[in-house]
Amino acid sequence: MADEEDPVCQLPQIKEACKTSACASTLSHYTECVERINAKGGGDCEPYYFDLLKCVDKCAIPQIGKILK
Repeated sequence: MADEEDPVCQLPQIKEACKTSACASTLSHYTECVERINAKGGGDCEPYYFDLLKCVDKCAIPQIGKILK
């Protein structure tokens, strides 16, 4: 048992990979919104943020399913 290592959660790495690959355009829209809001000093990017989360989850779920089987 001393040779066994604790399992490492792969979810953060999978989600990060999804952000930069499958969800790159959604991430770009969100980033542009954040820059506009920072320049204006008001508003929010909530719809863009939720679009990004939805895209990342949609991309990551099948990959996580393969690992857990």
